[in-house]
Amino acid sequence: MSKILVNEIGHNNDTTAMTIDSGGNISEANKEYFHVRLSTRITGLTDNTVNVVNFNSSGVVEYDTKSNWDSTNNAYQFDSADGVYLITYSVGLQSPTVSTETMVDGAASMMFSTDNFSSVVNAPQFGNGMRVQNNVGDELGSVPVSGSVLYKNTNANMKVQMRVYANTAGSATYSISEQANQMVGSTVSDFSNSDCTYFSIVRIA
Repeated sequence: MSKILVNEIGHNNDTTAMTIDSGGNISEANKEYFHVRLSTRITGLTDNTVNVVNFNSSGVVEYDTKSNWDSTNNAYQFDSADGVYLITYSVGLQSPTVSTETMVDGAASMMFSTDNFSSVVNAPQFGNGMRVQNNVGDELGSVPVSGSVLYKNTNANMKVQMRVYANTAGSATYSISEQANQMVGSTVSDFSNSDCTYFSIVRIA
C-alpha cells in the first residue's frame, strides 16, 4: 500500500486550498459558512404583519468567513453563484406575555433576492408555519418555527433574509424570542442561554 504524504494541497499558482495537520485533520482555507443569532428579544411588532428579523440591531453575527453579511437588509449574500448550500433556520414567536396564550398563527420564511429586496425571487422560498388556535378558540402563548433545506444557487448577487409573521388574539403586537427560556410561561434557568432565533448557511459543494 502506498501513501501520498503532503502538508498542503493547492493551485499551481501557490494558492493553498487545504492543509493537513499532524493528526490528519483537513482544514480548507476558503470554506464558506455563516451564522447569525438574535441576542435581544424583539418586542412590539405589529400584529398580523410580516416583519424582517432585525438581526443587525438585535443580534450578533457569530461567523461570516466571506464577510458577506448585509446589515442594511439583514441578509446574507452567497459567495458563489453556482454553489450548493445547507441553510438552517429557527425562530421563536410569542405573544407579548406568554402566559396570556394569545397566539393564533405563526410562520417564518427565508426570502431570496438579487436586487436588495426591491423584489423577491418567488422560487426558491422556503419556510414553515403553524395554526395554533383550535376549533374552540384555545390558543398558545408561543410558536417555534424551524427548518432546513439544500439550496443550489444559480444567480450572482443572490441574498437571503428571514421574515416572520404572527397573528394574536387580544393583543396588538407580537415578539420574537431570543432564548428558549422566553418561550415558556415559567422561568427555566437552564435554557436562559439557549438561542432559539437564528439562521446558518454552509456551502457544501
